[in-house]
Amino acid sequence: MAQAWTQSVASLESVFAVLSAHDHPFVMVGTYALRWMGVQLLPGYIMDILIRTSQVASICQAFPQTGEWLEVDESSIPGLATLSEREECRSVQRFKRCDDQWYISLCSENTYRLTVDSEKIQVPYPINFNSALVQSEFHPNPGDRSSDWKTRPYLMTDKDIAFVWPASGQVSFPVFIPTIPEFLDSCLYCIGGRNYRDYDDCDIPHGDMSYLARYILLDLPHQQDKLLSKVKNAKWLAEFFADRQWRQERRMRLVMERQVKSAANSKPGPQVPFATLPF
Repeated sequence: MAQAWTQSVASLESVFAVLSAHDHPFVMVGTYALRWMGVQLLPGYIMDILIRTSQVASICQAFPQTGEWLEVDESSIPGLATLSEREECRSVQRFKRCDDQWYISLCSENTYRLTVDSEKIQVPYPINFNSALVQSEFHPNPGDRSSDWKTRPYLMTDKDIAFVWPASGQVSFPVFIPTIPEFLDSCLYCIGGRNYRDYDDCDIPHGDMSYLARYILLDLPHQQDKLLSKVKNAKWLAEFFADRQWRQERRMRLVMERQVKSAANSKPGPQVPFATLPF
């Protein structure tokens, strides 16, 4: 059985070869991209790759021809959470490595509401050992870079932090992810100004935004200011921040109300007179 992507460059060499033959960049989206945005989550065994809508058909035909990838149906992938997408522009093709339990999803630009040629940033490797924030300007506290967990997310400049497995080797093809503002715009376009509580297909993009908010502390005003001037959907992003603040304040009120109610309903224990025992 082939090694996992986290340890084997060879698992992705055929992907690089197909994209190179089509003069197409390797752009990761979804959870594998979030890992390079400072989000500490397990990426799983499915990698999302962004593909130009005009080239989806020819690239999808090329993958089975490598002899390493088999096109599969979503229903055959255990525990798959389908990507948020509107039915009229859905375009995701799934492929499984023939010799291992690893998958790639070729996602058209329409699916992510994101273009391949939009602003992106290069990362050193497709899969990272520790999550890292490659766009250091979005770090909530870049001045304090000790290795203590409280100063996370990690930056690529942090010393003594392993980001890539030693056995991974060098990749033969440039690897990119969207910039954080571009990725947030993508999520906001997918949500389309709708309330995620009322629409199931908003769950994943809203969840991705919530991950970013949690791990790069977007609830802090100075972090929000960095992004609001860089995203195209500043109004929707401001509404997302306002909704998070409202929900956090509501949770705190509910916690305090439960504490007060619990204290009021608790019965005092029996009163035991204090007595001094002789030595």
